[in-house]
Amino acid sequence: MPIHLTMLDQRKSVAAIDRKDMLGAIEAFPRQLSDGVRRGRNSGFPKFAASGIVVCGVGGSAIGGDLLREWLETSSSIRCEICRSYSLPSHVDKNSIAIVASYSGNTEETISMFEDAKKRRAKIVCVSSGGQLSKAAAAEGIPTVKIPSGVQPRASLGYMFGGMVGVLERSGLIVAGKQVEDAVRILNQVAGACKQSVPTANNEAKILAHRLFPTIPLVLGHGLSAPVAKRWANQFNENAKVLAFAASLPEFDHNEIVGWMLDPRTRMLSSVFLYHDARPKMKKRIEATKAMIARVAPVCEVHAIGSSPMAKMLSLAMVGDFVSAYLGILRSADPSTNDPIDELKAALSGK
Repeated sequence: MPIHLTMLDQRKSVAAIDRKDMLGAIEAFPRQLSDGVRRGRNSGFPKFAASGIVVCGVGGSAIGGDLLREWLETSSSIRCEICRSYSLPSHVDKNSIAIVASYSGNTEETISMFEDAKKRRAKIVCVSSGGQLSKAAAAEGIPTVKIPSGVQPRASLGYMFGGMVGVLERSGLIVAGKQVEDAVRILNQVAGACKQSVPTANNEAKILAHRLFPTIPLVLGHGLSAPVAKRWANQFNENAKVLAFAASLPEFDHNEIVGWMLDPRTRMLSSVFLYHDARPKMKKRIEATKAMIARVAPVCEVHAIGSSPMAKMLSLAMVGDFVSAYLGILRSADPSTNDPIDELKAALSGK
């Protein structure tokens, strides 16, 4: 049955739940991307022929690195890895670029990796809105991509990803101008189609939020969309306050599909397939996997738009951001709160 007008179309009702305007932050994604790239290009980072890149960060500050790594697979031969820990891999050295990413600038794991990168004499650049990290970088004369404060780290993806792209352009390792332009254009298109003022009947993100409402979502990607699937799951966890998981093909078909097909608890789940360019064998695999899952649980799909890898990847990410926020609002949960994370940080700090 088609979904017509719902509470998601009632501006006052939405505003009463989305008190810190997560939806507005999501709509700002294209502006963030453009501004982030500009800030990265103006960071003062030098030309540098690196042997590899390591992005140091956790949580919402690190997901930009996941997207960067997958995008570089399509656009560069430079090796890129993400480190979510307190220290760096042993091969990081003076020939490596260490992008230290912390939106707040106060994340303990990231500050620890910053200190380790200094010991290893890596070429460091920070991406942050301030905090201890920015102060430490300034004291050492280390370039920093200074991004605006005032939003949740997970709502700063455009700044974080864009800042990293701008830094790597400045270093001479990549050329991304045309892809950035395509991505900004496409993200504006997604914002126009999925923003709160677009009625549910015509709004892909609102419709999908309704369909996922009674279920635990699993998001499946492949290649370029594998880190996007992870982003969707993270956003469901934080914005919607629901359990959610991500998987990638073809790996999913070699283990998890058994549980999906044979565990009766699958009736509580749903799946979201992220579609973009795929080779014939992958296309066949996706359709076969989707057909099997459809026998035991609801199946949804979202298709990328745009002509460049960056645009396709980010278009999928932005739709997921909208869906997660709408799902939180349907559950009367403010998409901007983080109470369990705040509690854990307080426990770790002894406060």
